[in-house]
Amino acid sequence: MKMLKHTSLALMASGFALPAIAQTCTFTTECYETEACQDTSFALTADLDGAKLVTDFGDLTVVGVKREAPLTTVFATGAGAEYLLSRNGDTARFTAHSNDGPTAITYIGTCEGEF
Repeated sequence: MKMLKHTSLALMASGFALPAIAQTCTFTTECYETEACQDTSFALTADLDGAKLVTDFGDLTVVGVKREAPLTTVFATGAGAEYLLSRNGDTARFTAHSNDGPTAITYIGTCEGEF
């Protein structure tokens, strides 16, 4: 373990970026427009190295990532909408903004690990 830590530190110091591990986000609350929020079960995998968010309804293309500690925001597009994933620690919000709208759906949940 000590060797792995030293190797990781050496790679970071030399300018090589370590690959990010895909993170899983799980959402348990869905809020559609001004309707009351309800329970849901929705998950996505954020693969920033692959520039995609993997969902049940298809892969979304990541078009940008903004990091202002402690908040990370991921902007994505695809499947007839624009998407925003925001996370601060384990707390996460995922919104879909429909191109047939304006219509917005917000999902509230958590993400495991860090980007």
